[in-house]
Amino acid sequence: MLLLTAVFLLGLISSKLNAQSSFPIHVGIKGGSNYSELPVSESLNSEYAFGYFGGVMARFDYKRFYIQNEILYSEKSSKIEKSALSESKNAKWRSIEMPLVIGYKVIDVSALNVRVFAGGVYSYVLDENFSSLNQLKDAYKKFDKFNIGYQVGAGVEVWKFTVDFTYQGGLNNVSKNFNSKPNSFNVGVGYFFL
Repeated sequence: MLLLTAVFLLGLISSKLNAQSSFPIHVGIKGGSNYSELPVSESLNSEYAFGYFGGVMARFDYKRFYIQNEILYSEKSSKIEKSALSESKNAKWRSIEMPLVIGYKVIDVSALNVRVFAGGVYSYVLDENFSSLNQLKDAYKKFDKFNIGYQVGAGVEVWKFTVDFTYQGGLNNVSKNFNSKPNSFNVGVGYFFL
């Protein structure tokens, strides 16, 4: 059954190659930086801090529209401090993120395209250091490792190189004890080798 599916897909791809000049499926690598914040509670201030991400991406083009999926390793950070004190620490969390977006190429010429996109992102937290912040230790005993969010953005592609600017927001709280939906601004650079 698996062999039959593979043969069917190869036949479909080869017929598409003969019918069109450009290959509709693209695979590449992507990496970049994020600027994230995790709002935690009224008694604590949270500020944006820098992190990074890297992984693989795949895109399917259909005329000016496309669907893109990514699998990324991400490390995010947010500066947390008590309102009354000057004490502050960075809360960090590492996760696997899987964004899935639908995009549209506003400008689409042979070696350049300018794109807009929107979609969802699923993330699974591998580990976090919130427990090192005493004021958050009890709250994050109920830490939810599965998170769903959304993202919107724009990108520019020159030949096989791509640059994306993305805003990512959380749809569910990472803790049941208070409102804590992470959000971040991301800048990513990628290269399609296929």
